Amino acid sequence: MAAGGQAAVGDLVAGRYRIVRPLADGGLGQVWLGVDETLGGAVALKKCALPGGLDADEQELLRGWTLREARAFARVSHPNVVRILDVLPDADEPWLVMEYVPSRTLLEVIEASGPLPPARVAGIGLALLAGLNAAGRAGVLHLDVKPGNVLVADDGRIVLTDFGPAVTDEGVGALAGAGIILGSPNYVAPERLFGSGSSAYADLWSLGATLYHAVEGRPPYVRATTAETLRALADSPPDRPRRAGPIGPVLEGLLQRDPAARFTAAEAEERLRGLADPPEPLAPSFSTEVPAAQARDARPASRRRRAAFAGLLVLVVALAAAVVASQQGNRSGTPPAQAQPPSTGVAVPPSGQPVLPSGFRWWNDPTGFRVAAPDGWRRTGDGLGTLVFTAPAGQPTLRVSRWLPDPPSAVAALLGAERDVRLAGYNRIRIEALPDSPDAVWEFTYSDPSAGPMRGLQRILTGGGRTYLVEWRAPRAAWATSLPILTVVLASFRAPAGA
Repeated sequence: MAAGGQAAVGDLVAGRYRIVRPLADGGLGQVWLGVDETLGGAVALKKCALPGGLDADEQELLRGWTLREARAFARVSHPNVVRILDVLPDADEPWLVMEYVPSRTLLEVIEASGPLPPARVAGIGLALLAGLNAAGRAGVLHLDVKPGNVLVADDGRIVLTDFGPAVTDEGVGALAGAGIILGSPNYVAPERLFGSGSSAYADLWSLGATLYHAVEGRPPYVRATTAETLRALADSPPDRPRRAGPIGPVLEGLLQRDPAARFTAAEAEERLRGLADPPEPLAPSFSTEVPAAQARDARPASRRRRAAFAGLLVLVVALAAAVVASQQGNRSGTPPAQAQPPSTGVAVPPSGQPVLPSGFRWWNDPTGFRVAAPDGWRRTGDGLGTLVFTAPAGQPTLRVSRWLPDPPSAVAALLGAERDVRLAGYNRIRIEALPDSPDAVWEFTYSDPSAGPMRGLQRILTGGGRTYLVEWRAPRAAWATSLPILTVVLASFRAPAGA
């Protein structure tokens, strides 16, 4: 481990888990992509951290409960809950070793696609209910259900992740007794903030707020400041939904201010079951570097706020986003209204000349474009705008080429290419435009007679008035672990200027 307790790429955790690259840096700990060097395969590593704004006594109290609560959460075993594979004590805060789920968060899906259809939201709700019920059987609560903590996996599985630091009745009670309440104001149940304690009904409120956001495209309360959000939560019903349609009565039942009047899990399940569509495969967008499986609310720091409502002093430690600062709502991992591009693995100093990570080198095509590929990969090219790279073992493969003629629509071009596909076992994952870009992406699976189950991606890139195509193919079993290479390739691509 690096000096000073700070983790770094290449570190070995507990003599077993090698850190590959950072995934997210949130208020309650950094998350890394790692490799299990004992069993092989990718894992997610989270170094738990204390929220900011606590005094020394509060820090010590929370530190004492973190390891115990993490072990309690590890008892939960269910397909709709992220699996905790190991809990590793450390000198300051423990490490959590979690399954790595290639995915996007529900929040990212909403922001990319807009409000979701009620039937799709109902299906998501059923999956989350199943996960919460499994947690209840293990004797734990979640207490931070929100779109940023819901993963939509490549295969359509819905996974609940990032349980709060206190998940048992005992742990929640100990923190509440010290005036520490953990939660995200846009989704936290009112009784948790205003003196009535925490129970499974609190998670059902947060579930309702999450489904509301999914179908409406915004949380139930959109206010300009944290104080205004909390004030609305204290004395106002949720904003009336406009898009909910048939799922509206379920939202109303879950968002009852009185926990005794709120839908039970069984009542919510019965209503949702009659509305739900089956889950749809949905892969992460490769316009971002970080697979959203672990992109956990990478905001600068959690906030501690003291506010008096109805004569009661409440401490709120916001786990990720304390408030929606605009009518667009908050975004996991980016400050409101000023989203910052994620790390790409290719540094760009003030000179504008990208600096490659070690193990990569530049290749220049005679037609003018430039791209990075790993050292040791075999390269071939036709000199007419196509470069092909092959890993030493034969897979993955990378092909970069001009798309001629330049298509008027990237999505239409990919749909046209799909009609000519003759791959055994072909199945489309998605063909879609990328947000805020003329580019588009096509993902699919197929079966190769020699290599077996495969997965492919084609990404249209535009630059210098020209259109290019990046094609990536890898064995399905190695897809997640090979993505860092593709990330560098996409970030490094440079079209000729003024083409």
